[in-house]
Amino acid sequence: MEEYPRVMYGHDSSGDPQCPAVDENGVLNVRLSAWEAGELNVAATSAASVSGWKTANIVVQEADNLSGAVDLGDHYRYMAVIVPALTSARVGIHVAMALDGTYVPLGSGTAAQTEPTTGGYATIFDTGGWRYVKLSTSAAQAIDREFTLQGVRG
Repeated sequence: MEEYPRVMYGHDSSGDPQCPAVDENGVLNVRLSAWEAGELNVAATSAASVSGWKTANIVVQEADNLSGAVDLGDHYRYMAVIVPALTSARVGIHVAMALDGTYVPLGSGTAAQTEPTTGGYATIFDTGGWRYVKLSTSAAQAIDREFTLQGVRG
């Protein structure tokens, strides 16, 4: 079983992507293909392999550690998340079968959460194909937070 979340790419302190397969918008845009002559081929994929950027907001007056629901628009294997500055906490995902459904944590305990963080970086979560998501923090946030995210095909 894979560890969660699997970090696939990131940005430097200037916000510049630090992976040759990430474009200027921070979109992970690769497809791994079969081994040929002992080398793994990497090829570009179409724009349909990502959902497009969406926002998930933690509004302290509503819930100080859980964002509103986000519809990724389809079932994506991974979710790229730009984590804003935070009150130190782990970041995790809650999922549901419908946008207005009952959201439950993805994974058990800290298995599907980041390490404790104060944010300010990008990461990728393996969502297992869930379409409807909320982001959570393990500690109450002192002020409203805006996460930026998108679904990514696996």
